[in-house]
Amino acid sequence: ALPLVKEDQLTGFLLVGAKRSGDPYFSEDLDLLSTLASQAAIAVTNAQLYAEVVLVNEYVENILKTMESGVVAVSVEGKVTLFNSAAERMAGLEAASLRTGPVERLPGALADLIQATLGDGVPRLQVERTLASADRRVTPVVCSTSPFSDAQGRILGAVLVFSDLTRLKELEDERRRAARLASFQSLASGIAHEIKNPLVAIRAFAQLLPRKFGDEDFRENFSRVAVREIDRINDLVERLRTLSTPSKPLQPLDLRGPIEETLELLRVRLEDRRISVERVYDEQLPGTLGEPSQLKQLFLNLFLNALEAMEPGGTLTIRLKGRGNGEAGLLVEVVDTGCGIPEGLPEKVFDAFFSTKPQGTGLGLAICRGIADVHRATIRVENNPAGRGAVISLAFPAAVEMPAEVRG
Repeated sequence: ALPLVKEDQLTGFLLVGAKRSGDPYFSEDLDLLSTLASQAAIAVTNAQLYAEVVLVNEYVENILKTMESGVVAVSVEGKVTLFNSAAERMAGLEAASLRTGPVERLPGALADLIQATLGDGVPRLQVERTLASADRRVTPVVCSTSPFSDAQGRILGAVLVFSDLTRLKELEDERRRAARLASFQSLASGIAHEIKNPLVAIRAFAQLLPRKFGDEDFRENFSRVAVREIDRINDLVERLRTLSTPSKPLQPLDLRGPIEETLELLRVRLEDRRISVERVYDEQLPGTLGEPSQLKQLFLNLFLNALEAMEPGGTLTIRLKGRGNGEAGLLVEVVDTGCGIPEGLPEKVFDAFFSTKPQGTGLGLAICRGIADVHRATIRVENNPAGRGAVISLAFPAAVEMPAEVRG
């Protein structure tokens, strides 16, 4: 019996019977048997390793089949090596048509992310994209990519994992609707209060009118007050109409357009108050989806709010850049050099009829939030950590082009 040993591990025995000739085993025979035992040990080890690889592959395949997230793997040569069943379902493509094919066959929303990671070896985390399939079904997804390397650090390929956000987006819409319903009572109460005040003034004069009709000063005063208070109600109605205006279809655009047009509208007021404007725009900016007139209303309210917060000679800074951290989209920051926001109030400034100004209606920033919601943008405000004033940040999602076969 000869032991089968591979890397100091006993894997079996080679049993040899007597020679049919009856001759003994000579040294040459034993050398041959030792060589045969070594090769047999290698073969047995390889067979065991192959069986383990098959089991591991089956295990991984079963995991990938049952995963709710899509998984795509691409080799360093740019060939698709893996496209699981969840990816098939969300993208509306068959793995057989993609496997071993070029990465360009993947939907554009996925291909550019995984190609970027293949190119620079940098992971992309929690990037929101939209998948449009050939059957005109659009699926919002969140994607993460990561390169995989050998022991020497050479990139062998990249993997992309993406998950369906449809249900999450539905929940977000439901939350927005619930929030609007919850604020309806407050909104109705605020409207009643804002309209009642001017009506009280008009009624007081109207009640005195029969007795003081002959008093010319009284009539002039009544006329002036009535016109002023009616204008006040009309202004409130116009602002409420803006707040509830239905949104028009969004279209791809460059945010610099609405921003610059709004600044041009305010040029005289900026000059009168000696407010300087600093523009800090990144050279390479992603596009977004928007409705130009609503965006101009949004920026007009933000800029006016900043102007009213500043003393003459202040500075209005507008920053425009990519969102960073691997997230696709655009970040707009409006920074003023005013007095900032009192502690505890940043969460309330976007509520309808809430204002820190004595004569404010409390609708400007509420309108801004409504327009931001329509554009699926997030809006928040904080005191400037680098100095005086406040910073209002708007994070817009990136525009995603629809494939030609889907656009029709």
